[in-house]
Amino acid sequence: MAKRLPNFYAKYLPKWDFSAAFLKDGGTDLEKAIRLLNEQGTSLECIDDLSHMVANLFKHEYAEDPLFNTFITACGQVSKKLKQTILACLAPPKVSTKARFMNLHRLVEWADKLLKHVPQNQAEDAPMLAKLRASLDQLPECEPFIKRFLRDAKSMLACQKILKQEGLNLATYAQCQKLIEVMPASSSIRIGFTDWAKSQLEIANRLGLNQTGLPISTDVLESLFGVGKRLGMGQVKDADRIAFHLPALCGTLTKQDAQDVVDITVAKHKEVIGCVDSLSKQRRDVLPNPGSLETL
Repeated sequence: MAKRLPNFYAKYLPKWDFSAAFLKDGGTDLEKAIRLLNEQGTSLECIDDLSHMVANLFKHEYAEDPLFNTFITACGQVSKKLKQTILACLAPPKVSTKARFMNLHRLVEWADKLLKHVPQNQAEDAPMLAKLRASLDQLPECEPFIKRFLRDAKSMLACQKILKQEGLNLATYAQCQKLIEVMPASSSIRIGFTDWAKSQLEIANRLGLNQTGLPISTDVLESLFGVGKRLGMGQVKDADRIAFHLPALCGTLTKQDAQDVVDITVAKHKEVIGCVDSLSKQRRDVLPNPGSLETL
């Protein structure tokens, strides 16, 4: 791929009468193609996507942490113990293993909220609390990891929000420098983010965007491709495999059975199952509010 890209770009670049820059994710193909083109006399810039860069920083900082594997294993055990129970709304969110560090903060935030429901040194637990405490596996032992990860993640998420909305310029760089002051000066994430920002500011200066803001996120492009993927492969990941499994649980199905399901309205659904809140609503009501377990 990297060898074919220069030929493609060489065909179209001469038609552009402005400075060109390419926004890339964590892959190396595009970076290599730009390097090969620059060796042929072009002058192209390569902008590193913010989200992938931050994910790599967290991977290098935390992947070898002694508590990381304990935390991931504990989350899996908690999930098994909570699903299909009255506490199912407290089960952990799904995080793709393929790009785990892109969304790991969601899992850590969940764990932090869950542990706040379980007070230490309490003489006697209410029934729901006792059930939750018995389902936590080794999660309480991971609290130091959770606190440290959230300290870094919250500041990085705030920086990403600013930079994705306004672009990278001198003003937004200064805002981000204030936000990352919560990290130790020796933090590899803080150092790596600062180095990335400085190198991208140099690109912004060469492109004349150091005041208006350099675009540093591939989110819009990825969303566009995501829409195309859903249209071509189905709404749900692995939906084809799920579809194969469902008939085994339902006996013989007809086209009319399928149509009956499609025709079910929200009102009719509630009429059949009663007024039990959905898991999503229960999660919103209970997870962020310690002390509310007994309302389930």
